[in-house]
Amino acid sequence: MAEKNKAESSKKIRTRFAPSPTGWLHLGNARTAIFNYLFARHNGGDLVLRIEDTDRERSKKEFEEAIIEDLKWLGIEWDEGPDVGGPHGPYRQRERFDIYKKYVDILLKKGYAYRCFCTPEELEAEREKAKKEGRPYRYSGKCRHLTPEQVEEYLKEGKPYVVRFRVPDGRDIVFEDLIKGEVKFNVNDFGDFVIVRSDGSPVYNFVVVIDDALMKITHVIRGEDHLSNTPKQILIYEALGFEVPKFAHLPIILGEDRSKLSKRHGAVSVRQYRFDGYLPEALLNFLSLLGWYPKDGKEILSKEELIERFDIEDIHNAPAVFNKEKLYWMNGVYIREVLDLDDLTNRVINYLKQYKEHLDKEDQPVAELILQKPYEYIKEVVSKVRDSFFTLKEFPKRAKPFFVDKVELTPEAVKHIEKITPEVAKQIVELYLQKVKDMETFKGEDFKKVAKQVAKELKLKPGMVFKTLRVALTGETQGVSLDLLVDVIGKEATEKRLESFLSNLG
Repeated sequence: MAEKNKAESSKKIRTRFAPSPTGWLHLGNARTAIFNYLFARHNGGDLVLRIEDTDRERSKKEFEEAIIEDLKWLGIEWDEGPDVGGPHGPYRQRERFDIYKKYVDILLKKGYAYRCFCTPEELEAEREKAKKEGRPYRYSGKCRHLTPEQVEEYLKEGKPYVVRFRVPDGRDIVFEDLIKGEVKFNVNDFGDFVIVRSDGSPVYNFVVVIDDALMKITHVIRGEDHLSNTPKQILIYEALGFEVPKFAHLPIILGEDRSKLSKRHGAVSVRQYRFDGYLPEALLNFLSLLGWYPKDGKEILSKEELIERFDIEDIHNAPAVFNKEKLYWMNGVYIREVLDLDDLTNRVINYLKQYKEHLDKEDQPVAELILQKPYEYIKEVVSKVRDSFFTLKEFPKRAKPFFVDKVELTPEAVKHIEKITPEVAKQIVELYLQKVKDMETFKGEDFKKVAKQVAKELKLKPGMVFKTLRVALTGETQGVSLDLLVDVIGKEATEKRLESFLSNLG
């Protein structure tokens, strides 16, 4: 026994992520991919990417390409897969049908599977009977006992059939889940199950076993929703003489109201978070903490730190709660504290180039103006406002005053002018403009000093003066610190904006 344990521990760990290309990569699947990746890398193992595209109607090439692109964007790398190849391919299930047929034939020959010729009407009658008797439905096993001659006769008649796995009666399937501990299922809960449909296509529970065994997967880490599939798969492993891998079923993800995670909780695709200006490092970091937490309690972790700290034994069995506000906060931390200024500036520029159409409509013209400016100017603006935006998508809105030539007043700004009267607004701006013109240089550090002088001379509250100058320079009643603004746009642009405001005031 000790020798067996030693051999198991010395075997190279191999995990896999096997998405179906029937839609975009959603957050639950992304977390599964991340946990497989972290576990493999932490233990010096391999990660295999396999595309489960047996659903011919819903599987699309565009979704496969998008999933691969989004995984790479998150920073996940794999050692084998449809795009990089490997010794255990092909890595798309639709290219492996000949392999599956070989193992179906083995199961039929050894008596672990049989052809079932029951019609849909017969099966429906069985279901109705079970319903009336108040018991869960399981197939009666009617075709289990067909003689070889009967099977041959039905085949000659061209009678359609499915292939079912012959489940041993009354047995308990027990396995040690790396997260949930000992799990037990009785085979009477499900009965003989289909492994090949009547159209000849193999089903998930069969093909996943063949793929995992032939690809030498040692650890199957997947969502809790697959837990009920595990006993069926273990039976197939045993029937074919394959070594059963270790299983780990990840806790489900709930919304903050403790209901099943859905779009109303912000559970959209990874791609949507890209469109919304989230950083891959922040999303990777956040998803890693859904169900797992490092022993040292540190939350902001680089990919390398996640790999170093990740321990599958620290994954909680309890459901994980998705908190979109925390993701938003974490993304802001990466923008303010983690990325260096050049990196952040390049990300802002690339985001605006790639995803301009995903900006709010009013921010799209601002994005055009930003992209027309030289890199060093954009970088300076980023340095001034990085504390005020939490996603790349928010940058044009926060940075707008640095890039617009013509200032347009918001409804709130108009109300402010009406409240203090246009005459008072004109007095404030005219006096301020005159003082700026009289100065040889005008920097951000001078802004407040001059504003206080204006307030004192006009016997007005400083707050009123500051707000009026903000309206004149930005068209808004709140936003970026004006000392930062004038420090970037300079004396000449400041004078032009004040003159333009006075001109429009009449």
